[in-house]
Amino acid sequence: MAPCRRKNTDGERSSALPKWAAVCLTSTLFAAATTNTSAQNIEDEDLLLRGVVADEGVVTAEDRADALREAETVDSEEDEDDAGDTRLITGAIPPVQTPGAVNQRQSTIDDQSNLVFDPEPFGPVGIRIGSFILRPSVTQQIAHDIDQDGSSRTERTYSRTVLRSELESDWSRHQLRIYGEQVIDKTISGDGPEDPQTLANMDLRLDLSDSTTANLEVDYEFGRESQSDANAIADAFAQSDVHDFAASASLTRIFGSWRGTATIEGGRSTYGDAQLSDGTIVTQSDRNEKDYTVTLRAGVDIGSAHLPFVEGDYGQIIYDDRLDQNGFARSSRTYGIRAGTAFDFGEKLNGEIAVGYAQRDIDDARLGPVKGPTIDGFVNWSPRRGTNVVLGLSTTLEDSTTADESGSIYYAATTEVTHQLRENVTANLSTLIGWRDYMELLGDQTVYGVGAGFTWWINRRFGFEGGVAYEKTVTRGGSDSDEFFAGLGITLRP
Repeated sequence: MAPCRRKNTDGERSSALPKWAAVCLTSTLFAAATTNTSAQNIEDEDLLLRGVVADEGVVTAEDRADALREAETVDSEEDEDDAGDTRLITGAIPPVQTPGAVNQRQSTIDDQSNLVFDPEPFGPVGIRIGSFILRPSVTQQIAHDIDQDGSSRTERTYSRTVLRSELESDWSRHQLRIYGEQVIDKTISGDGPEDPQTLANMDLRLDLSDSTTANLEVDYEFGRESQSDANAIADAFAQSDVHDFAASASLTRIFGSWRGTATIEGGRSTYGDAQLSDGTIVTQSDRNEKDYTVTLRAGVDIGSAHLPFVEGDYGQIIYDDRLDQNGFARSSRTYGIRAGTAFDFGEKLNGEIAVGYAQRDIDDARLGPVKGPTIDGFVNWSPRRGTNVVLGLSTTLEDSTTADESGSIYYAATTEVTHQLRENVTANLSTLIGWRDYMELLGDQTVYGVGAGFTWWINRRFGFEGGVAYEKTVTRGGSDSDEFFAGLGITLRP
């Protein structure tokens, strides 16, 4: 545009601004203002139209008008919400941030958009050591025991310290788990033997391929023999100490729809002296033995939730002493065969059950075999969230230390119910019923047991626990025995 300037009639520049110049200046300023406003509106519209693309990538005037109307509607709704929602004052709605920014804006306390759900808010955190996680804990209890065995009765109050530690690998492949537990008893008042216990376990899983898995396991357990055991000494003040060592190796492979598992197990058990109520010491070293077992299992996937299988095993027990205190050769050979099915209906119901037959032939010809039908299995059932039920069935062949008695077969059924009352409070209930069938002279036994307990976590590192348990053994033609336990304590973990 050419400048609005003009000379007067006499050829000199006028010092006053004529009317035509004022009109020209006003028009120029108005055009400039209009241009700035239009540019600003176009820029705002472009910001609103980001992401709005019409056919062939061209934004038409109609698309622009629709986007503007939608933006005006959203703005009006947000204005109404701002008037009645006080959360905007505290910044509950986080501001828009550039994705991938290095220094992200910190949200306010009441902003829960970034919270992550924790399924175990009171579970152990553990200590990371390289590629392993260590979970130690210590429990201190005050407990009370009552043991009644025929005419012998002991009762005591004692302090029990339980040290536990679990080391678990955090690998993408394979898994190693090491667990240890030590129980330390100290009698405060009353009589009765102290009952220290030690448990150690190592389990290594090797994922050799998609279809082949190997497991290696080593166990050690030390404790006092229970008075409800088949070979517990009647009227004893303290049963013998038992050391159990065990190791096993198994290989599982998938052949199409078939599943096969081979397992080799070996162990050793040693027994200490028992003490009678009158102070007499009874040597139990003739019970020291070694054992070996080979088990083969084959199953087929029938395309449903069931996996039928057959299983057979062969084992040997070799005693350190060829003859026991009564002059009997107790070494033996064991055979067993079972058929059953494993089932898996998801996390709500799974398990397996098998029935079969087992027989143990003893070297001494004067002793008949220990034999009978078997039933083994377990069921994991969750009737509702937070409630888990475990049912178990087991059959065990047991040797005897009594003259002219070859042994017994023991059937047991157990139930354990765990219920989460709150996310930090868990209660449990357990039951036991067992039947011991002797082959020769001794009267059969029936065992009943019940227990209840709770765990209450104040936080991840501190909690209370307690429980009671009662077990009664009824012997046909003999004396009965009773065991009662009650304890209450606290648990600490890092």
